[in-house]
Amino acid sequence: MKKIIISHKGGETCAAILVGGEFENFYSAQDDSPCLVGNIYKGRVQNFLPGMRAAFIDIGRDKNVFVQAKEKFSIGQSVLIQIEKDAVGTKGARATLNISLAGRVIIFLPTLNYIGVSNKIRGEERARLHALAKKIRPKDTGIIIRTAAAGCDENILLADLADLQKLWAKILERYKKRKPLSLLYSDNDLLEKILRDEFTPDAEFIVDNLKIYRRLSEFPVTFYDGSAQIFEAFGLADEISNLNERELSLPSGGQIVIDKTEALTAIDVNTAKSDSILKTNLEAAELILKQLRLRNVGGIIIVDFIDMQSDAHKNSLMNFLRELARLDRNKTKIIDMTPLGLVEITRQCSGR
Repeated sequence: MKKIIISHKGGETCAAILVGGEFENFYSAQDDSPCLVGNIYKGRVQNFLPGMRAAFIDIGRDKNVFVQAKEKFSIGQSVLIQIEKDAVGTKGARATLNISLAGRVIIFLPTLNYIGVSNKIRGEERARLHALAKKIRPKDTGIIIRTAAAGCDENILLADLADLQKLWAKILERYKKRKPLSLLYSDNDLLEKILRDEFTPDAEFIVDNLKIYRRLSEFPVTFYDGSAQIFEAFGLADEISNLNERELSLPSGGQIVIDKTEALTAIDVNTAKSDSILKTNLEAAELILKQLRLRNVGGIIIVDFIDMQSDAHKNSLMNFLRELARLDRNKTKIIDMTPLGLVEITRQCSGR
């Protein structure tokens, strides 16, 4: 059973996802400062760096957007880009030339030749869906089969694909007609994202805002009007509060310390006990992967686990990390453990 608990207070909408009673995901959006991730723009090239194969694109905001580019760009050239990472500190947003449009059961990649299937789908079902994707994929485009597609037939995939193709055609038409620095498509409606990415037949919405309640009236939804704040009523207040904490405790008595910089996220694992190092590291791994998901951390993550002398223990930790990474809807890759014992991780964040 999935519960989607949504609160709107003080100009912010927050949503907590509970699956089988476990806190699985968290979304938040400020009314006056929406996330740019997923937005598609017609930008203008301000600068091109041939040595870096990179360009800086003006989209009409305070800072130019950074884009990796294999082809050469000319100053003043118009270009179609999609934001993949919001601005952080002094750094502007990061964008990509490879557009992706997410539907309920598939992700359409109109500029890439690619087929993929969610890591959460395994065995015969994975092979079946891969074959279906290969069959329905338009020539020279890409399709990624999402977790929600498990058990779906060809007609459901085709319907989702048709909607995304129509959306892509509209975006291309806007690109032709509009001037540079135009927003062509926005992916910033939090309720739409939750319906697309989280709603399942067994899901129930519980909300504390009448406007949101009315928007969800065609779905299983309950209006919450209790005296306690909605997240407190469902025992989530402390866990949500912890998403802003730098230090988090582990069951064994250790802790993890999370420091986010403009370049990367550094996480340190500490323990006061010398006889439970592997256990502490495994607890830390589970908490770290959960926090990356709940906090929507993307980019480069470096984790300094407690030093282990045993190669078998190191292998156990790395295998456990890779198993946890496969459960993340967002692409998460456990790179390796360096000679200094640091574990390198990369993760794609999502627009929330």
